Amino acid sequence: MVFGKRIAFLCAIAVLCDIGLFLFFVGYNSRFDCYVTIDEHQEIDIILPDNFLSIGIDASELQDYHKVDFGKLRFQKLATALQPARLRIGGTMSDRLIFSPKDNPHFSCNECASNISKVECHAIKKMCKNKEQPFFVLTGKKWSEINEFCNATGIKLLFALNLLLRDNHEWNSDNAVELFEYSSQRGYKVDWQLGNEPNSLHHIFHVTVTPKMLAHDFKKLRHVLDQHGYNNSLLVGPDTTRPQPNCHNCLQYMIDFLDNGSDVINVRSWHQYYLNSRTAKLEDFWDPKTFDLLNDQIITMKNNTMNYNNIPMWLTETSSSYGGGAPGLSNSYAGSPLWLDKLGLCAKHNITTVIRQSFFGGNYSLVDNKLEPLPDWWVSILYKKLVGNKVLHVDCNCTPMQRMYAHCTNRKNTNDTTAITIYAINLELVKARFFLNGTAIKGKNLDIDEFVISTPSNNRNTKTVLLNGWPLFYENSMPDLDPHHIRYGTIISLPPYSIGFWVVKNTLIKKCE
Repeated sequence: MVFGKRIAFLCAIAVLCDIGLFLFFVGYNSRFDCYVTIDEHQEIDIILPDNFLSIGIDASELQDYHKVDFGKLRFQKLATALQPARLRIGGTMSDRLIFSPKDNPHFSCNECASNISKVECHAIKKMCKNKEQPFFVLTGKKWSEINEFCNATGIKLLFALNLLLRDNHEWNSDNAVELFEYSSQRGYKVDWQLGNEPNSLHHIFHVTVTPKMLAHDFKKLRHVLDQHGYNNSLLVGPDTTRPQPNCHNCLQYMIDFLDNGSDVINVRSWHQYYLNSRTAKLEDFWDPKTFDLLNDQIITMKNNTMNYNNIPMWLTETSSSYGGGAPGLSNSYAGSPLWLDKLGLCAKHNITTVIRQSFFGGNYSLVDNKLEPLPDWWVSILYKKLVGNKVLHVDCNCTPMQRMYAHCTNRKNTNDTTAITIYAINLELVKARFFLNGTAIKGKNLDIDEFVISTPSNNRNTKTVLLNGWPLFYENSMPDLDPHHIRYGTIISLPPYSIGFWVVKNTLIKKCE
């Protein structure tokens, strides 16, 4: 009797498992249909620079002289694959950085050594007054390594100067002048910033620099740059944090700074993150409400600074989650849809440069400590390869779980002057099918190259990604990124939890020429 009950119980379990597997199979193979409309005669209002997608390295990574080896060939190759781009070196520790042309400067808070200048000594004593916060010295040798790396990779350097070197509420430019003179003598081409997230300085360093004071400091910096061979360098600022409903000062600081200092900057810049790295969970990374945060923040920032629309807007520091990135999320495929969607939204809103935090360092890097490329590096490589700088309008009749953008194709990738690149994200565990139509997509002469990024077994936490079903690995050179070829079709599709790029040739769009 007991044995019979056990048999019945096991049979019931088996039936339930079969039903579960069946339901999973049906759900996995079900699909959602989206209708995509692209107009042949649309005007192209936004043309992005070729270095739209750029990279950053946090200044804190330079504290250990040997941590970032800018001379390592593999490191240079991984960066070169993303050029043309900018490299921003900034972050919280940029406001604790002192430059010394000496290779081995000796410094102490108690007394200055004989081999450092009075300028460096003064700067060190200023930094020593805040005993709670460390500071460090960037040597001339390391600075040269950084600039030689930029020259070797075709990447333009953007460097944030220390705003907290101050005398009587005014920025002291003496240490910056040492850096400018050292750099101009060697022909280093650099664009400049002053400070990092100035609206948050009182929280981090217990120092307040008002927007009006900062505007005065920027004017002083512009004058000093013009005097020391950097009159053609861009001046980028003020690098405030993202606008938030519970932080009126975040947005107001930007407005007040522009009201006082817009005449000396070339770019108005701010930082953006979606989530807190300490509390973020996987589902937060794939929640459409998280994605919508950036769109709302861009609109808020642009609407409140529209008087300065003649000044380009950049995101000079941005990633999925602040605080160094969420381990296992920001540096895995979990963060890739947010990254691609950010590129699409910023392009759509004419944010002309997006600097990814970071290329190397932290849990949100494109390349890990062993110089292995992470999923977002591969996404960035495909974006650079396929997506051109002319932004198109596309209507996608989808749910919030599917997001789509379109550009003219990168002309380096094709000779077809009508080719467009569509890129999209599928956040659901169902297949998404996109029906291409509109006046730009007519006839049976379409020729489509398809690049679909997915993961083994739909594992969103993985650091291994597949391109059209094959794993991507970087040995000593870039592997062939071959497309799947679609002829005569007007339907493209995305598997569950995947990202896609499609180069659509033989369209009727003439504006991509």
